[in-house]
Amino acid sequence: MSFSSDTFFIETDGLSLQATIVPWDTKIFDYPVVQIDQFKILDDDQSTSDFMEFESWRDIKQCKLISCRLSHDRICESMFLEAKGFRFVETVLHPKLKGLLSLNILDQGLSIIPATVADLPVLIKIAESAFRNERFHIDPRLDPQIGDLRYGRWVASTLHHPRQRLLKILDNEIIVAFFIIEVLDDGHVYWHLTAVSPEHQGKGYGRRTWLSMLRFHKQNGYDAVSTTISARNVSVLNLYSSLNFRFLPPEMTFHWMSE
Repeated sequence: MSFSSDTFFIETDGLSLQATIVPWDTKIFDYPVVQIDQFKILDDDQSTSDFMEFESWRDIKQCKLISCRLSHDRICESMFLEAKGFRFVETVLHPKLKGLLSLNILDQGLSIIPATVADLPVLIKIAESAFRNERFHIDPRLDPQIGDLRYGRWVASTLHHPRQRLLKILDNEIIVAFFIIEVLDDGHVYWHLTAVSPEHQGKGYGRRTWLSMLRFHKQNGYDAVSTTISARNVSVLNLYSSLNFRFLPPEMTFHWMSE
């Protein structure tokens, strides 16, 4: 068992578990927030006693929120977590599109430009108002304003991130959307955070923006794109389907919160 100040790791005959205190969420929530990065039950009888080691670490660190994401087929682990006070909050899907370089993607009349510090007030405002379907807004135990703040700070911090890039999408000189992207080690592009300004939603900008981004990546020599979306977000789910994305196996998200 490994037991550092910010991480916990245990590997026994009964359980494999790795968890980390998430610094950015801890700062926003003003209490320790933990993410379980790895969780697998190896023996039903021994797993309960082994999990107590994690619960002891959790209590020592005074953690008040823990999240865990499991593959859709990890039913044994999901039932175990529910017995330990975790609650299911969402299913996420992973759309992926390959073969960009072979596609004919028409110009949608939008410009894609790296964001600057001067753009942050507008982009932060979009981030703090565009998200309603993900876990920080649908868990009734959490203040949705904290979720708004979380996404706003994510946008602000991306300008200084070593790998992520913040892009603004313009119609003439007006910012209509933003994307936070990253080129992963395997060479494909991952969309971390995507949003159309609420005042421009319902006007066709969603499809135009997504097509513009695909064209942008193709022009820069990338052949594949992937992302993660909440299954609750039906309009975006339909958008990805219409653009011929394929969906990787879904995952379940669980939250534990202290009383």
